[in-house]
Amino acid sequence: MPPDRVGVPPATHPLMPDVLLAAGVALVGVLADVYGPDYRSAFAPYWDMAVAAPLAVRRRAPAAAAALVAAICLAMWLADVVAIAAVLAVLIMLYSLGAWERRRWLLVAALVVGESGVVMAVAQWTPQGRQWLTALMATGTVTAALVIGLYVRTRRAYLASMIERAETAERDRDHQARIAVAEERTRIAREMHDVIAHSLAVMITLNDAAVATTPEGPVRDTVTQASEVGRQALGEMQRMLGVLRGAGAAGLVPQPGVAQLTDLISIARSAGLTAELAISGETGDLAPTTQLTIYRIVQESLTNVLKHGRNVRRVVVTLAYRDDRVRIRITNDGESATPPPRAATGHGLAGMRERSTLYQGEFHAGPTRSGGWEVLADLAVTDPAGAA
Repeated sequence: MPPDRVGVPPATHPLMPDVLLAAGVALVGVLADVYGPDYRSAFAPYWDMAVAAPLAVRRRAPAAAAALVAAICLAMWLADVVAIAAVLAVLIMLYSLGAWERRRWLLVAALVVGESGVVMAVAQWTPQGRQWLTALMATGTVTAALVIGLYVRTRRAYLASMIERAETAERDRDHQARIAVAEERTRIAREMHDVIAHSLAVMITLNDAAVATTPEGPVRDTVTQASEVGRQALGEMQRMLGVLRGAGAAGLVPQPGVAQLTDLISIARSAGLTAELAISGETGDLAPTTQLTIYRIVQESLTNVLKHGRNVRRVVVTLAYRDDRVRIRITNDGESATPPPRAATGHGLAGMRERSTLYQGEFHAGPTRSGGWEVLADLAVTDPAGAA
C-alpha cells in the first residue's frame, strides 16, 4: 500500500472479520447484561445488539460507524439504559478511527465526544464519592484506545514507507547494473571494432589488391576465396558488434547449420586441400542450436587445419547419425606435432570441448596412429534448451 494512502479504509476490505467482531461484542454484552449481577433493564440485550452492529463497517466507513455508535449511546443515556456492549463498542470505534481515519478534525471531535460521554455516564450512573476516580480511569481508557489506533496507523505507514524505499532502491540498483552492463558491452564492441574489424578490413583490401594484380590461375582463385571469407567474417563481426551495442534485431541473419557444411568444404578446397564430406544415418529434424554446434565444431577444426597443419593434403569430415546422437570426426593426413603448452593455445579446442559438454557429449583431439590429426566429438542431438 503506498504511503500516501495508509490509513484510508479500502473499499474492498474483507467484511466478514468485522461482522464476526460485531457479533462477538453483541454476544458478550447480552450475556453480561442478562447473567450479570447488575441486570437493570429487560431491553438491555437489544441495546447491546444495536450498539454493536455498526462495528461491522468500522474499517470500511469508520466515521459513519463512529457517529452511529455515538448516537446509540446518547439514546441509551437518555433512556437510562446501561449496556456492557456500549463500552466495548466505544473503545473499538475510537481505536478504528485512530487506525483508519486521516482527517484530524474528526479525530479531535471523536476524542471530545468520547470524553463528553465519559462525563455524562459518570455523572448519571456512578455513585457519589467515586465519580472522580471513575472519570479519571475512563478518560485514560478512552484516550488510550485512540492513541493505540494512531500508533498502529503510524507504524503501518512507516513499514509501507520502508518497503517503498527498499523497492525503489532495488529498482535503482537494477537500473544502474543495466547501465553498467550496457557501457561494458559498448566498450567491448568499440575495442573489437577498432582492432579486429579494422584488421579484417585491411586484410580484405590487401587481398582485393592482390586479385587485381594476379593473372588468372589457382593463385588468383585462392586469393579471391580468401577475400570472400574475410568479407563473411567481417559481416559476422559487424552483426555481433550490433548485438553488443544493443542495435536490436536489424540485420540479423539465420545461424549456419548442417546445410552450410558444404561451404566450409569449398573453402578448404580453395585453399588447395582435398576435402571430403561424408554423412551417414538419418539426420531427422535437428534443432537450430544443435546444427550450429555441429557447424562450429567442423568450422573450428578446419580452421585449425589451415592455421596449424603441416604438409596437409587431405581432410575428411564425417558425420554419423545414430539414434539420438551424432558422431563428428575430422581427420587430416598432416604431420603429427606435439601440441603447444596450454598457456600458448587459443580458445578453439576449449570452445569445442565446452560445446560438446553442453550436449552431453565427449570430445577428443590429438594425433592419429597413421601420423595425422583428428578431432572427435560425440554429441546428443537433443536441444539442451528444449530438454530443460
